[in-house]
Amino acid sequence: MTIQVNTIGGTGIDLLSSIYKVEIKNEDKITDIDRIFCENEQALLYRSLNEIEHWYGIFAQDADKYKESHNVEYLSNGKVKRRDIYNYDYDKTDYTDFEFKPFENIDKLVENNYKAVKAFSKSIVRYFNNTYNVSVPYPEIDGEKLQMGFRPNYISYVDLVIEHLGGKSFRDTAEEELIKRFHKAVKPGKWSKVKPELKKDKISFADVIRFDIFWSERNKMHYNYRQELESLCAGIAFGADNTLHGSTSMIIQFDDDNIDISQPYTLTTSNAESIKFFKNGRIDVKFENAKMAELCFLKAKLNEIKLREDED
Repeated sequence: MTIQVNTIGGTGIDLLSSIYKVEIKNEDKITDIDRIFCENEQALLYRSLNEIEHWYGIFAQDADKYKESHNVEYLSNGKVKRRDIYNYDYDKTDYTDFEFKPFENIDKLVENNYKAVKAFSKSIVRYFNNTYNVSVPYPEIDGEKLQMGFRPNYISYVDLVIEHLGGKSFRDTAEEELIKRFHKAVKPGKWSKVKPELKKDKISFADVIRFDIFWSERNKMHYNYRQELESLCAGIAFGADNTLHGSTSMIIQFDDDNIDISQPYTLTTSNAESIKFFKNGRIDVKFENAKMAELCFLKAKLNEIKLREDED
């Protein structure tokens, strides 16, 4: 991507692009700490791939003697395509059927080669997701086309990360994704008429979670709604304290297998004080004061949520 600067004196001259031709590579958009992590992961991967390829070469060489007798062919990924021959002649004069054949070992090494490359790609992307709280999708690796001896470069996966940002910073992307998850969790359902409401020093969310009907003796949150609560907590922490690390861990003494609906739970956040659960799935979050509640409401863009009927 070429850096663009404003023209000077109306001459239309772009100093950087026309004189210096400066190109910013994606690897220059990550920190030294990011780069060190990626380089270390790549070195570890290459060591393992070299070991896999070493044993692959040994077994492949041993398989050569069966090339004609078993019609051995190699697929593009290095696996063996062969026709196993079984001799059912009880008058045979040798015992070659019982000899060790390297075919399964070859195929296993090819599979391990694929798994190692796949694990590496996920490790690089997971690092950026966890470090910067973004949600870059994991790359797809085609095991049928991945050739033995291929050495992936971490830069390819850094490119995917930077492409996911779409020109925005890690922080801006993380905030947008967090708000999107938050809105999805608290958005009114198809038949609901209640949006998140600002009530003085509280924000009220209707119908966010459900309790498991099979546990009448306690309020056990249904498993399918746990992610909604995680997203709600993340949104509150962001709106209240400008942090991207909110989760149910900020609810003191909270147990989703036995939720107390008789009184509110204290929160560890600075500006959001407590959270109260109701039997019908409603959740109220209380803030230090009405001003803090309003700031959270606006920062998390809860004022932009619409009823589904309004979007049709």
